[in-house]
Amino acid sequence: MRFHFDSQAGPDVPPPDQALAQIHTQLAAQQKAWAEQLAQDPASFTQLEPQVHQAFQQLADRLVASLLAHAAGHPALHEQAQKK
Repeated sequence: MRFHFDSQAGPDVPPPDQALAQIHTQLAAQQKAWAEQLAQDPASFTQLEPQVHQAFQQLADRLVASLLAHAAGHPALHEQAQKK
């Protein structure tokens, strides 16, 4: 079974290890941008902090989707679904 982000036409949900690698790459790029923003305007911290929290929440959601998609392929999940 294939899982997608956002819609059936959205990108595939990657396996957890690939999701973590993608998250690492995104965070490294974003961290550089955040650091540059603060270096240019230290007063922007008040706007930047909520952006950082939101970015981490979205990345956590992507990892959770990946974990759930991975778990969906295991027989134990199908057994639990049959019991309900």
